Amino acid sequence: MNGFYFNECKGIYSKLDIDSVIPKRHHLPQSLFSKETMPKTYPVFVKPEWGQNSNGISRIDNKEEYLKFVSESDGLKIPYIVQEAALGQREFEIYYLRSPHNQDSYSFLSVTEVINKSGDSLPVNSIYNSSTRYREVTAQLTAGALEQIWHAVKDIGNFRMARVGVRSDELSCLAQHLFKVIEINLFLPMPLILLAENVSRDEKTAVIRKTMTVAAQLVKTIPPAEKGKWIFFKKLRAHYKTAL
Repeated sequence: MNGFYFNECKGIYSKLDIDSVIPKRHHLPQSLFSKETMPKTYPVFVKPEWGQNSNGISRIDNKEEYLKFVSESDGLKIPYIVQEAALGQREFEIYYLRSPHNQDSYSFLSVTEVINKSGDSLPVNSIYNSSTRYREVTAQLTAGALEQIWHAVKDIGNFRMARVGVRSDELSCLAQHLFKVIEINLFLPMPLILLAENVSRDEKTAVIRKTMTVAAQLVKTIPPAEKGKWIFFKKLRAHYKTAL
């Protein structure tokens, strides 16, 4: 779906490549990890240059923890990046599929709030974190607000399908474009509405049918030059290199 953004030389969807298409107002400073460079502020997140579902991500709260990470970094099998923390109070995942008929509009858009029950203000949320919960909040947004959110994310790269993780102080701030991007998932991103506790099984089934139909239509729009990329096994190989 997003083969155009796959870095053939590195064999990954590079977070640094994707970082370059995030507008400044939504951008969090991040750089390639180096033993010689210390963060200016804490906390920071260290994450693989490639990864999904928060695999390999750690939060570092102070200089001592960072030096410990440096001391263990010889065991890293893939480059890491260091990202400043987004200080918004709430975390959301914005999932979309562009329209197969009009790349400037969407066929599916959902907003899911990510909630952590641990009390940690800056957790590393993921499907593997037992304290992470998901709540669907799309229905709380007006059609106009959803259109504004779409206008905010549609120009963050020309992705056919993506899940954009953001932090903001309030749900209403998303429509005002007041958020910071913490992660963009490009390789077969799952709509987290499917994990939301406030969505019924029938509603989830309808979402699956809708998104699969649109995805199949989008595949037909991929230019021949992008269709021959063998990405899956390269991505899988990189995935297993993300652990310390």
